[in-house]
Amino acid sequence: MEQRAWQQSAAQQPVWKALWIVSLGHFLNDTMTTLVPSLLPLFQTHLDLSYVELGVLVLVANVTSSMVQPIVGAWTDRRPRPWLLPAGVFVAGAGAAGLGYAPGYGWLLALVALLGAGSAAFHPEASRAAHLAAGVRKGTAQSIFQVGGNAGQAVAPLVVGLLFVHTGLPGSVWLLVPAMVAAGALATIVPWYGAKAKAKAPQAVRTAGGKEAVGAVVLLLTVVTFRSWMQAGLAGFLPLYYVNVRGLSTSVAEVYTALFLMAGALGTFIGGPLSDRIGKRRLILVSMAGAVPFSLVLPYAQGVWAAIDVVLLGFIVLSTFAVTVVFGQELMPGRIGMVSGLMIGLAVGMGGVGASLAGYVADRFGITTAIEILAVLPLLAALLAWRLPEDRPLWPKHRPAPRVPR
Repeated sequence: MEQRAWQQSAAQQPVWKALWIVSLGHFLNDTMTTLVPSLLPLFQTHLDLSYVELGVLVLVANVTSSMVQPIVGAWTDRRPRPWLLPAGVFVAGAGAAGLGYAPGYGWLLALVALLGAGSAAFHPEASRAAHLAAGVRKGTAQSIFQVGGNAGQAVAPLVVGLLFVHTGLPGSVWLLVPAMVAAGALATIVPWYGAKAKAKAPQAVRTAGGKEAVGAVVLLLTVVTFRSWMQAGLAGFLPLYYVNVRGLSTSVAEVYTALFLMAGALGTFIGGPLSDRIGKRRLILVSMAGAVPFSLVLPYAQGVWAAIDVVLLGFIVLSTFAVTVVFGQELMPGRIGMVSGLMIGLAVGMGGVGASLAGYVADRFGITTAIEILAVLPLLAALLAWRLPEDRPLWPKHRPAPRVPR
């Protein structure tokens, strides 16, 4: 009896090695993927692109890298494909390496699509690997996985300042190095992941919760979409705002974006474990509502106050990044790949739609107006988050999974 209890307890413990390797792969993958919005000022100068063309570029990056993910996730729910972990990252790296050699806008769109396709293949399987390695600590494990991606997004603007500003766009060929490192690291956990996924295969197509659960997932997707519109819009157009309106250099402007995304990575890391304790709905609601004052101040803050504001805004609004993924997985536990694709992919990919709309607004009414509109989105997300179903936190000790609406 004691041995069985020990075995059950051990099975509930996270597999830390696998979690950190998947997080490393996520970090390197998203560093390369996020370079697209970070490189917009250089693309604008090199190819003489309009704001709309830049917005479409972000849209293509998001559609191919994110909005395809639910399809890949549904496909791998029936039969996991562990080889997609290293293969997806390598293909993404190949696309990123070619960005600096695009002779025209059409070629640039094609390379961005290749980069996105590799990323789309990687994410659902990587999220499932994190889920399988989580044990009972789903929020914590998903935070470790997601913080890798958020940290990669934060580093990307710095790569622009440290690499591309000195080498020019042809410096993109060096991105093959992190692609090979990530693929090699992920290849080491493919045997473990394949065995673990095979053991879980009989439950792979189970769906729970009925129509009310589906409605809750749709509502959650809408909240994540508003958050993604803001994140993608600011990542793409905040540097342009600081360069074209405030008169800052590209290198300095990218620092503000990096601060926003780095603070978001820290928020992601803290948000998952915190949601295990206080509940996911409560954290989402507090995060969206708490971001409102900082987002409304953003277009008007300057200097050190602007830096403080973007740090606080990024920390608060992105603290729910991992939480929304786990919440969706618990609402539909038999569709881990598909729900992960929806929460990480489709909803985040909608950020590309928001970036395109922001580009249209910037061309027609000015980039300041576009930033002001993006600043209102956390308020809309907070109003919707109020309608999310309650879940049961793990405080003061681990308890069963959140109640699924029926």
